[in-house]
Formats: sequence, C-alpha cells, structure tokens
Amino acid sequence: MTPHVHEVRKKLSYPLYGGDFDPLNPDFLLVGGGGGESSTGVPNRISLIDTSRRDELNEIAEIELAKDEDSVTTLAVASSNEHALTAIAGINSSTIEQEAGRNEHLRSFRIGLPSRKRKADGSPAEKVETPRSPSSQALSKSALFRSANAPKNDTYQRVLRVCRTTSKNQARIAVIASGLAPENEVITFQPVSNAVTSTIDEISRISLGKSEAADADVTAVEDNGHCLAYCTDHAVYLQQLPRTKGSRIEEPVKVYEVSTPNRKPKFRAIRFITPDHILLLQNTFDRSGASLIILKLKPELSTGHIALRKSLARTTKSAVGLDTCPLSPNPAGEFQTVIAVSSQDSSIELLTLDYRPSSGIRRFTPYTYLPAVHQGPLTRIVFSTYLPLPSPITTAPPLQVIRLASVGVDQIVVVHTLPLRPDPTTSRTPRYVLTAPGASDTLQTALSTTVAILMITLVALLMQAFCEIRGAVPPTLHAADYLPSGLSAAIVKPYIGAHTPSNLPEAAAASVSSIVDAITDAPNTIPTTPSLSELREQLEALVAGASDTAGEAAQAGAIIVRDTGTEVAAELRHGADVVRDETVRRWEELSEREKHGWKERLKGAGHWVEEQGEKVLKGILFSQLAEVVGEAVRG
Repeated sequence: MTPHVHEVRKKLSYPLYGGDFDPLNPDFLLVGGGGGESSTGVPNRISLIDTSRRDELNEIAEIELAKDEDSVTTLAVASSNEHALTAIAGINSSTIEQEAGRNEHLRSFRIGLPSRKRKADGSPAEKVETPRSPSSQALSKSALFRSANAPKNDTYQRVLRVCRTTSKNQARIAVIASGLAPENEVITFQPVSNAVTSTIDEISRISLGKSEAADADVTAVEDNGHCLAYCTDHAVYLQQLPRTKGSRIEEPVKVYEVSTPNRKPKFRAIRFITPDHILLLQNTFDRSGASLIILKLKPELSTGHIALRKSLARTTKSAVGLDTCPLSPNPAGEFQTVIAVSSQDSSIELLTLDYRPSSGIRRFTPYTYLPAVHQGPLTRIVFSTYLPLPSPITTAPPLQVIRLASVGVDQIVVVHTLPLRPDPTTSRTPRYVLTAPGASDTLQTALSTTVAILMITLVALLMQAFCEIRGAVPPTLHAADYLPSGLSAAIVKPYIGAHTPSNLPEAAAASVSSIVDAITDAPNTIPTTPSLSELREQLEALVAGASDTAGEAAQAGAIIVRDTGTEVAAELRHGADVVRDETVRRWEELSEREKHGWKERLKGAGHWVEEQGEKVLKGILFSQLAEVVGEAVRG
C-alpha cells in the first residue's frame, strides 16, 4: 500500500531556484530566486519560511535583492545558531559590472531568526515570534572564479554545496563550481562570518578546462579532514582535503569513468552515503530513463566500482535533482538514508538505503512516488537535517519527522512531511527509519537456504509424481490416485516392472539365471544356419536342463526368423534381447498372405518342408513389431 505523505504549499511572488533548511533547526527553510535583470517587475528575493506548523507555511523574513542583477541560482546555509543564520548564494552581478570585468557571483547574507521554535521534547512551539536582532542584511560579495574577473562572458555559479553538520561548533566546508565559463573551476572553501562581515578561506581550486562539474559534495572523514567528490558528464573524481590548514593538497583522482564508447549516459548529481560509498544520479543519453548508482570506493580511495544500480520509475525520462537525508545510526553503526529524486515532469520519487558495517549497502527500497508536485519545472529539492534525540530514551519514543522541500518556477514552495518510526520500538536506544529495514545477513542467509531447500523438495516431489504417472518408477506417492478419472485414463501408464515376477522361490530365480547364461553362450555353439526344428530341439533341451517348470521354459528364449533381403536366417535368442533389439510378430499373428510368403521363403532357405506342417512354426517370431515380441516373451 502506498503511504500517504502530508504536504503543505505556499505561493510567493517570484520564481524560485534555490533552497536549503537550517541545519540546526528544521523549522526554518530558506528559499531564493527572482526575475533576474529585467524590466518585468518580478523581484529578486531571499525568503525565510517557517515550516513548524503542519498545515501552514509562513514567510517570516525576506531580503530584497537588487533588480539590476541576476536572480538567485544557488542557495545554502553556511552556518547557524539560535539567533541567526548565514547564507551563501550564487548571484551574478549586473551586466554593467560584468562588462567592466567584475562579476561578484558569491554572496553572503545574515538573517535573524525567531526565538527557539522547539520545546525540549522536540515538538514545535505554538507561538511564532518575530525575528530577533540583528535584522537580515547582506554581508559580502566575492568573485572567486578566475573568469569572473575577465571581460563579459556567460560564467555563472552552477553548483553550491555545503557539507552536513549537526553541531554549531563543527566546521563547514563549502564547494562551488562554475558553468559556461571559458575555463571552468571547482573551488572548496570555508566560510568565515560574524555579525557584520563574511570572508572566504579558500582551500582548493581545480581547473576543468571546457568540462563542467555537473554536481559536487563534501563529507567529513573521521580523523582525516574532509573529502571532496565531484562528477562531470562521464567521470567521478575525489580529492582529499586535510584537516591542517596549509598542508599540501593532492590533485583530484579519477575513481570512475563511464566505459560505454558511444551514446554515453550522463551523471546529473552526486552525494556521499558514507566516506567510501557514493550515490550517483545518471540519465541515459537519449532521455529515455534514469538510474541511481552506488559507487563503492577502495580503502585507499584510488578507484571505485559499481556495487548497486536501481532504475527509476518509467515515467522518469530525465532526472533533474537529487538529495539525501541520513538518519540516526544504532549502536552497531547501522543507519538508513532517505533519497529523493526529481524528474523532468516535476514528480518526486522517494527511496531508502540501509547501511550495515558488516555488509555495506545491499539494495534500494522504494517508499513512494509523488506525481506532478509543481505545475512548471521543479528547480530544487532539499531535505531537512535529521537531529537525533538524546540517548537513552526514558519514555515512549516520541514522534519524529523529516521534511522534504521543493521549489519551482511556478513560485510555489511545497513541503512534504515524512513520519519516522523507531527500530526496534522496544529499545531505549532505537534508530529511526522511514521504511522497515531488511533482515540481517544471518537471517537473510537462513531464509534463502530454507527457500532453496523447499524449492528443491518441491521439484523432487513433482518429478517423482510425474515418473509414477508415466510408469517409470514404482508408486510411492500414489500420485495417479489424485488425478481425475478422465485424465488418469489418458496419461497414466502402469509401472513397467509390474509384470516381472517378484515372488518366485530362490530355486526358480537361480534356474532363470542359468538359462540366461546358457542362452547368452548359445550363438557360439549353435550352427549359424540350423533348421527351425533343430533350433526348437536345442531350445527345449536347454530349458529342460535348467528347469522343470514349463512356465520358465516359455520365458527362457525364442526363435526369431529374419529376411535380410539376400537370405532367410533363423537363430535362438534370449527373450530380453528380443525385447530390446527386435521388432517381431508371432506366426499366429500373421495374415494368411504373410504366412504364405514366409513358407515360400523358408522352403527356399531349407528351414522348412511341407511335411512338417504349420505346427512347427507356431510360437516362432518373425521380424515385425516390438510390442508383439514383448507380449510373446512375457507369456
């Protein structure tokens, strides 16, 4: 059953292109956009949205931007505390400034926040207060890209990404990437801000030439600084960023490249799941579909391989956005990541990934599909940061949620609320998940083994039943008894061994064995062309010497006559050999015409004369049908 996802909407007065949640308070959402440098009258703005109420979004602060400059293209929260947050954005300077060789594309702003929006138990406060001092204001403008200091060109800030944080004291690393520049770049830096100003502490700069970075991400690496990952259309690169300022930074390493020679798919977005697992969003070359890829990195982070791939919904012809939200881990280090993917038709697909330290990432789990979230192009999706509860929990686990915001050129902000549940519910240190995690490796192995055994057993039973029905094996399951009478008469055959005597005394069994041995040796002692009467005498002598039972003699052997085309030959054969090798008919089964023909051929070969009469021919087999031979041998 598809889960119901609650949503709330609010329309602003300008098209929206960027957005980000306050990392330390998911009740605050920052969005930005505008009409750009035009005479349409559509403003350029950044707005702070209060999302704490389930059924209402409130715009509680805004920054009016210059009308003669470009609109906001990228937006992120660089730092935050209880009183204010600092945002950085990508906004191109006016055409006049760009023609003068100055494009200050990186902007920073300080926005005052209302008093704390959440109670001690994590529930939202009922009253919405006005923002505290200092009021919202612009802080600084910077031109980091080299091409931004060149004569007018089409350079813009295509990518802006800030590493995750759950503490106001944790250093945040940001990365930006240019687009449409004469020489594109990827730059990582640490924003430094106070109440009245903001500066940029550059860490690394990577030149891409004419190539562009489709997306980038930064993650903290335990005891080893940070790691930068970025993707071009067809390749993925990593760069280690050391903790110590001023340390030598190695060149980026290409860890994966699309190997398809022609019609290559293109990477659209990239996110870290863990420091050695990267999530990639990839579109097919002809806009016929999209997929998610897990890239597993080697311990030295020198190369990677595709560990998992998931095709997205068939309606997704081209994916345009990706974001992730890692949830809290349990004491064993297991955690779930929620994934959102937006498509060209403004729909959103939600999935989850479960990570276990022992086995890594096993599979994608679909959660739900949200069709046509916006009436126009969807430009940005972003998750709120999940803030885990203090552990251990002394009362019943409280309700926890994460939010997914999306914005578009239709001027609408949409916020979906996703309810989380504790796993396990009885634990005092549960982790929260969106979907039920898969079984553990041990349980999964046990279930797989059990299913395999059941399947093998079922196949064996079906084969046994089939063989019983067709008479190949003695009945054990008595499967034929369960068939309808009409079907049973059509397909059931008696067991082929049912006519074999099974209650003969040991003496009779030994007698039959000696007869078989004697008949097997008979071709070596009997002339190749004896008469039929001589063969009959030899057969009667062999049987009489081996047994006193007339029934056994009847089964001991048979005389067979063949017409090879050049001669008529007669020989003494063991009954089993006749069944196996010959297609014969008894004399009594021949028509009068056939009997006359055989008499003439036998007389010509010297095997029979008229004076002997037909009595001597009775019981002799003539090469015709195998079924008749089997009946003659059996009785």
